[in-house]
Amino acid sequence: MDRKDVDATNEQLLDSLNLLENGQLKRAAILLFHHNPEKWIPGAYVKIGYFESDSELRYQDEIHGSLISQADRVVDLIFTKYLKADISYRGVTRVETYPFPKDAIREAVFNAIAHKFYGALIPIQISVYADRLYIANDCIFPEDWTLDDLMGKHRSRPYNPLIANTFFRAGFIEAWGRGIEKIKDSCKEAGNPMPEYTIKREDIMVMFKSLVSHTDQGTNQATNKTNQDDDNSVTTRILKVIETEPMLSQKKIADIIGEKYSTVKYYMESMKKSGVIKREGSSQKGKWIIL
Repeated sequence: MDRKDVDATNEQLLDSLNLLENGQLKRAAILLFHHNPEKWIPGAYVKIGYFESDSELRYQDEIHGSLISQADRVVDLIFTKYLKADISYRGVTRVETYPFPKDAIREAVFNAIAHKFYGALIPIQISVYADRLYIANDCIFPEDWTLDDLMGKHRSRPYNPLIANTFFRAGFIEAWGRGIEKIKDSCKEAGNPMPEYTIKREDIMVMFKSLVSHTDQGTNQATNKTNQDDDNSVTTRILKVIETEPMLSQKKIADIIGEKYSTVKYYMESMKKSGVIKREGSSQKGKWIIL
């Protein structure tokens, strides 16, 4: 940015974003930048809940404030409190893999905030389950569009052009109507199923499915993810051996994978401390368990 852009006053910034009219703030300016837009526009916030089942809510949060501040806070909260990362290793580097691709969730959250119909006075609702995640918000869908139009290549037709433009200027969203394509590409790259959209007259909901539910993961968590990153890593080879022969000693594992005993001992101690594996029973008669 040029120095003159950095030194612009708030009024100049708002005017350049077309958020002023005859010296007065437009509603979009209140939503975007006021610390409490709900004073004038109720429902301008995001609600997140974690569900054990459709009828059993475990805990929830509400994210209030300006839309600009809500955007990143919502995504950060989802990935720090509501989702459990699976741990694998690339060599000695710890790798955290979430059940849903972060780029896809981020794009969907930002799109929901930017394109929401704020006149409905209903918050955006995000429902998180162990194996799926829903993002639902009220919106006015173009009358001549179908679900196929949304999922295919289309031009940008934002319901809130001033909010969408500011989100674009902030680097939050695309200006070419490529948001859905980015979401699909992120899911494909991560190996997740394609998102499923449900469109009604005045609301839209997207459902993301995890690649593997946490209850089904176990060994696949520790081996498959590592295999995708580095099929020849020491960690991966150790896991492959103890998956099939969990009773072996560290020295025997070292002989099988062709590494020094000290190397295998170092890696396996690190894996125990990080919760990847554990030893059950004595050193002579015990066995290794992949967590």
